[in-house]
Amino acid sequence: MSNVNSYDKAHELARVITKSEPYLNYCQAKKEVEKKPEWTSKLLELRQRQAEFNRAQILGNDVPKETVQELSLEFARINQIKEIAEFLRAETAFVQMFNDIQEIINKAIKSGLEA
Repeated sequence: MSNVNSYDKAHELARVITKSEPYLNYCQAKKEVEKKPEWTSKLLELRQRQAEFNRAQILGNDVPKETVQELSLEFARINQIKEIAEFLRAETAFVQMFNDIQEIINKAIKSGLEA
C-alpha cells in the first residue's frame, strides 16, 4: 500500500489550480465585471435564457429560429463590452483547464478499474 495521502494530494492540486494563470485571470475578470451590477445582471439573464434554450433542446422541443437569433444577437451585444468579453474568455480558459484535469483523473481511475 502506498504512503501517498490522497487528501494531501487533493489539497496540493487545489493550491496549484488556485495559483494557475487561468484561475487568476478568471478571478480578476470576474471582479471587473462585478464592479457594474448591470453587467452581472445581463450575464445572469443571458445564461438563464441559454439554460432554458438548452433544456428545450434536450427535451426535444422545437426552438423557434427567432429565439436562436435573439440569443446570438444578445451574446454579440454583451460581448462588445470589453470587460465582459474578457470575463467570458477567462471563464472559458479556466473551465477548459478544469475539465482537462477532471478528464485526466477520470482516465486514470477508469484504467485502474479495467486492469
